[in-house]
Amino acid sequence: MNNYKQHPRRRYRIKKGKKVRAITTLAIAVVCVVALVALLLTAVVKIFGGGADEQQLANNENQTVEASKAKEYNLPPASEKNDLLEIVRTKNGSDKKICYITFDDGPTNDVTPQVLEVLKKYNVKATFFCLGKMLDANPEIAKREYDEGHLVANHTYYHNYGDLYASADSFMKEVNMTQDKIKEITGEEPFKLMRFPGGSHNAGSYAAVKQEYKKVLKEKGFYYADWNCLNGDAEATSRSTEELINSVKKTALEDNLIILMHDASTKTTTPQALGSIIEYLKSKGYEFRRLDEIDYYDTGATDDNNSMIL
Repeated sequence: MNNYKQHPRRRYRIKKGKKVRAITTLAIAVVCVVALVALLLTAVVKIFGGGADEQQLANNENQTVEASKAKEYNLPPASEKNDLLEIVRTKNGSDKKICYITFDDGPTNDVTPQVLEVLKKYNVKATFFCLGKMLDANPEIAKREYDEGHLVANHTYYHNYGDLYASADSFMKEVNMTQDKIKEITGEEPFKLMRFPGGSHNAGSYAAVKQEYKKVLKEKGFYYADWNCLNGDAEATSRSTEELINSVKKTALEDNLIILMHDASTKTTTPQALGSIIEYLKSKGYEFRRLDEIDYYDTGATDDNNSMIL
């Protein structure tokens, strides 16, 4: 029979050791619980807040790309200033008189080729604000515009005011559809430039929403372009060549002009008057450029623009 009795001090040490182990186990458990809670919180943030972080990251990346493109085009980024008419009017890179001829509502298979022939004859580069539905109908003519050195730009897809201006989503849907079509035809990322059907002016039935959509365009990195000179071919189904020429003469009042014309099928006198309009503007000292060739900043470089009529 074992009559061994544990020494009191030894019993104390065993009890103390058990207590320490219990405290240690509890501490480890607490640490594990805290770590698990932290992991759960991180997951919750990713689920509910990660989208915003990812969107912010995407926005930052887009702004970086936009700033790089703006530098390439010698323009302020669209996120800072996207009214191209105002940019044209306030440019500092050149004191020359510059004319930017623009055509809306094409391409068409009858009028647009005539316009292109006149532009080729005078070695003038222009900007064509194309409708997406017309790009679908006449992609080969849009490709010719691009191949001959003109700027193919965005005039939304259908040009139906009620549908287009119904909401910001419907507006941007048409802009993006047309932008994708331009890219498909030209094979390159297009300059982010559009023109509001009816202009962006703060007047008329859709004036209020247009002012809101300007902000949306700025967020998306798009410029928009109105005009400060026109040939008046939109004022009637058909106007004489003399009326078109006189309209340009009356409205060509600034040193930097964005001229509104149309190459829709009904505008048959527009190409007929175009040569005389170009000659008149040349006689007044204007050079001709595309709307992505604006000298906004003074870079100190010598300007040798090959679109000037010699």
